[in-house]
Amino acid sequence: MIMTISASDIINKLSEMASDDYAKEARRGVIGIETLTLLGIPHSELVALAEGFGNGAPMRDIASELAAHDNYEARLLSYMLMDVSLFTEADADETARGLDSFVVREYCCRNLLSKLPFAARKALEWANSDDRVMTCSGFSLISAIVRNMPEDSPDETGLCDYSLFLLRKRASEDSGDIMKAVASCLVSIGRRSSAWLEAAIETAEEISAQPSPNAKWVASQSIGILKSSRMKRGKE
Repeated sequence: MIMTISASDIINKLSEMASDDYAKEARRGVIGIETLTLLGIPHSELVALAEGFGNGAPMRDIASELAAHDNYEARLLSYMLMDVSLFTEADADETARGLDSFVVREYCCRNLLSKLPFAARKALEWANSDDRVMTCSGFSLISAIVRNMPEDSPDETGLCDYSLFLLRKRASEDSGDIMKAVASCLVSIGRRSSAWLEAAIETAEEISAQPSPNAKWVASQSIGILKSSRMKRGKE
């Protein structure tokens, strides 16, 4: 007889693996999960669990169900089970809409969405969205893509150049989540290379000159880090 497994089965398994002591320790080091339940399961155990299930078409619907769960570990596990090769742009859009937690968003963009062949295009599209969560997902995805770029590689897609334009445009947004995403993305671009570091510092200074208090906050959160990176590069 063929054994079948459901999302509920996996949630029950995660509950069995939960550790209150580990959850208390982990919550002190994990930010942006205030709205999610934290069971307290080490990442290595989640990876081992995902490897046991495999991925591909049979896990597609189950992974989608887990991604919608209010459980931190279930969300991370869902991204481990999703098969990039089966992703459509509609799948990517649906995933991005669900990334309402900072740490979950960062994890998903780094480990799943950045591997999509159309990642750069979707990142810019989302970053220019009117939806707060989609906008944050876009800037987080830009950061994830940039971190994986070789330092001397050309900006063939125009990702970094257009991202700086969007960062200037969105820096004054009246949303704490977007402000944080903009500041983080600006730092990520600046860390790519010496040339992009100077471009990021120039952008931060332009943002600082905007009349919006929100824009000035974004600049204050990024320019110190960027100038510190400049000093470190000068010593190399």
